[in-house]
Amino acid sequence: MSSPFERLEAPGPGGGPSAEALERAAAALRDGAVLAHPTSTVYGLGALGPDGDRAIARLKGRDPERPLLRLAASVEALRAARPELEWDERAAGLARRFWPGGLTLVLPDGSGTGLGVRVEAHPVTRALLGRLGTATLSSTSLNRTGTEPARTSREVEAFLASAPDAGRPVVFLDAGDLPASRPSTVVSLVERPARLLRAGAVPPEAVAEVLGGELST
Repeated sequence: MSSPFERLEAPGPGGGPSAEALERAAAALRDGAVLAHPTSTVYGLGALGPDGDRAIARLKGRDPERPLLRLAASVEALRAARPELEWDERAAGLARRFWPGGLTLVLPDGSGTGLGVRVEAHPVTRALLGRLGTATLSSTSLNRTGTEPARTSREVEAFLASAPDAGRPVVFLDAGDLPASRPSTVVSLVERPARLLRAGAVPPEAVAEVLGGELST
């Protein structure tokens, strides 16, 4: 059985996000829904709690034990929501240079493996995060594991229409088709030197420049 979903049209007058759509999306998240949402690179799937994250794993065919990254509206909101994160001079420098934007940082959080975090640049999702206060939104690319992420509204709707039942409401915050872009660059600061986990939207050379050349692969 496929997972039913509700579509909310995000663009408002002049291309800005619709206040009504954002309020409904925020309320749905607080009630435990999974949200299909735009990012600055591709469409993603997100939720506010562990039950939602497990539903996302079912939708994607993904190992439920694999952690999801967290999106925030600002560095201040991220640090308030996640006080366990170790925030050193490397994280501060990269955040100043590339956030909001397409750089995901894996920061030490006491777990041994770290937590992936990013301040999101897409105006619709960033506005939604602002309405969630200091809450962070889990996020992963909207696709079956091993396939290309969705970038268009039609691709999102096709995925949701064919995905297995998530066991909870699914909401699509539709911001239209996204421009072609690479996924976010992922850099781990769990170790020294920092390690490039995935090359993407932010050139690794630019990351290495901020880190004084200390970036391993």
